[in-house]
Amino acid sequence: AEPLSSCMVDQQGFESLYRMRRSTFSYICSLVRIPFFEDMMTRGHTFVDGKVMSLQDGVAIALSVLNSGEPSQIVGSSLSVSESTVSVITQRFVEAMWERAFYHICWADAEMEKIKRMFDKIHGLPNCCGVVHTTHITFGSQNHEPGDEQNDDKLMLVIDPDMKFTGTHFGSQNQLSVLHDSSLFKSCQEGTMLNGSKLMLSDGLEVGEYIIGDAGYPLLPWLLTPYSMEDKDLLSADVPPYQAEFNRRHSSASTLTLAALARLKDNWKILDRAVSSFPVMETIDVCCILHNIVIDMEEIEEEDVVGMEEENHIEQVRQVADEDAVRVRDILSQHLTGSGVHTMVAEEEEADVAAVASGSEDGNKEHDARQRQKADRGKEKVHDS
Repeated sequence: AEPLSSCMVDQQGFESLYRMRRSTFSYICSLVRIPFFEDMMTRGHTFVDGKVMSLQDGVAIALSVLNSGEPSQIVGSSLSVSESTVSVITQRFVEAMWERAFYHICWADAEMEKIKRMFDKIHGLPNCCGVVHTTHITFGSQNHEPGDEQNDDKLMLVIDPDMKFTGTHFGSQNQLSVLHDSSLFKSCQEGTMLNGSKLMLSDGLEVGEYIIGDAGYPLLPWLLTPYSMEDKDLLSADVPPYQAEFNRRHSSASTLTLAALARLKDNWKILDRAVSSFPVMETIDVCCILHNIVIDMEEIEEEDVVGMEEENHIEQVRQVADEDAVRVRDILSQHLTGSGVHTMVAEEEEADVAAVASGSEDGNKEHDARQRQKADRGKEKVHDS
């Protein structure tokens, strides 16, 4: 009998069912072949009619559970597999992926120069290494009630310009506690991360590597948050231009988190289900690993995420920032304003305004074309100059 993954003959049907191309599916099978396949052969998993499952069948079943978020009983019924078999196979797949493919979400020092160039060119943030964001996660949360996020656990993620995750940390406390408990915080405080090449400015000052985060995070030399505007108008004379410009670029880059999280939760719906029969941290990590693999392996046509928002849910903290952190942010933001460098985002916005103001048919066509191109902005590859 043909494996489940061969049931959808046309490419579009396959991608709709498994949320990936066949080549990506085959790569995932190769990752788990040894530990996963050997375990399946030992257990002798079969369909309800007695037919023996292949490796591809097992992977297809596990992906169906993670994709749909449906209980094992429902997935099993639709695929002619017993509920217990679906549960065992999915758990073994998660364990195998976590063991064999974890490097897909590891912090990659070798990629950092490329990541920094992309943040600089696209968002105008030189030496930036990522965006950190904490979101509520339903999966594995105890006593979860629909619409009640108080009991949800927290997932902290670091996102690169390609919308891939370069770090994850799972916790059950508030945003600040999750940060402090993470290996990211400990390593950066000790100087073993974000310790690469520094940005040398014309006046002899320098800015080290950093990531950015929202106002719910503390301002640190390696974690730059936006300036507090306290309901001020960014165009007000009371707001220094360098602060307004820094906040604009900070906000532009931070939108990556919304798009990345929307894709993650849409493709791996198990994360929005209060399911606890699978290992929680490993399952969350594997969904992030699969998210990265799909981006790495395929040219994805970005969906229009205009108007898609995730409520921030941040607990505003009174920032007691050390002098070094304040100095780093001020030096960087004043450099951005003084350099006069236009980012891709700013150039597109200016062109849009000019096109709409002209009111001409050609101008409107140019505006529409640029709107379609914005979906590809985060995927632009920046080559060595």
